[in-house]
Amino acid sequence: MADEKRAVPPKLDLTPEQTAAMRRAAAMDAPDIAALPPGHPVAVLRAENAAMNARIDALAHDNELPEPPADFVERFLALNAVRTHYMKKEELVMPLLYQYGVTGPSDVMWRDDDAMKKELGTISRSLQEDAGNAIIYRGRIRTLLAGLKSMTRKEDAILFPLSLRYFSDEEWYAVYDDAIDMGTAFIAPHEPWEAAEVWRKAQADAAAAKTFENGKIQLPTGELAVRELRAMMKLLGVDITFIDAADHLRYFENEGKVFARPKLALGRPVYDCHPTQIVPVVKNLLADFKAKRRDHMTIFRRIAGKPIGVRYHAVYDDDGTYLGAVEFVQDFTEALEHFQK
Repeated sequence: MADEKRAVPPKLDLTPEQTAAMRRAAAMDAPDIAALPPGHPVAVLRAENAAMNARIDALAHDNELPEPPADFVERFLALNAVRTHYMKKEELVMPLLYQYGVTGPSDVMWRDDDAMKKELGTISRSLQEDAGNAIIYRGRIRTLLAGLKSMTRKEDAILFPLSLRYFSDEEWYAVYDDAIDMGTAFIAPHEPWEAAEVWRKAQADAAAAKTFENGKIQLPTGELAVRELRAMMKLLGVDITFIDAADHLRYFENEGKVFARPKLALGRPVYDCHPTQIVPVVKNLLADFKAKRRDHMTIFRRIAGKPIGVRYHAVYDDDGTYLGAVEFVQDFTEALEHFQK
């Protein structure tokens, strides 16, 4: 992927908010980055850069010693956390700049990021094979460390100020929201950005209030027509069974066809779908799910000569309310054959 040529996304039609932001960007003075509120994406990215630079300086010093310290390799490998930093920059910040037609800085940075990630991977693999290779790679390590540090200066001087000039508050809230799942690099999890948290709650409340609109199921991460959802579920190749909070079978997808699933079973108590000797096990499992004594159970065994995995998971709402249980049944024959080649 690193040496794969990236296609520049086409410039999109600007929304009124983006057009207004462009006008503001042309007129405004350089933003005061140091005054950003705690948790703001740029504040976090800059903190990551500062922490990485401290590590780079220490590694650069040790790289010039006749013999690198014993922990040199471990500290060098820790630099791979920069991939998280670059992922946030490349997946969240750069695409928004593209939408405003600002492509030059991002194109150059993306190319350089890819080259450095590739070099970082090459050197890391060599050092993992033999720590003594640190001396052999001394020149390449020196060049890589200089490149990584140079990129932090470019981000601070070009990318971040540009982004702050163009992006609206709501766009920054959206960047913050996505960045949470991506984590942080070189620093501890950051404190919440209060304004963005208010926005996130409002978004979550609005999404929860909508379940079906314009013929599509409304979900927190998008929308799907029922036929689209059904077509996707059929591609999974996994048996899925959902039991509601009252222990009634409400839904199944039987594409894996490990166990028979008659439609007549829909709406029945799940206990009616099992042999008598199994019913106490099922009752105990569901009771544990409801009481939150455990939230899953996994069983692997051969069924009809095939390696089958059966996973039971409790399903809870965002507020912790028990909604039911789901069973996944999967035939692992193909996966095992692949790894045994």
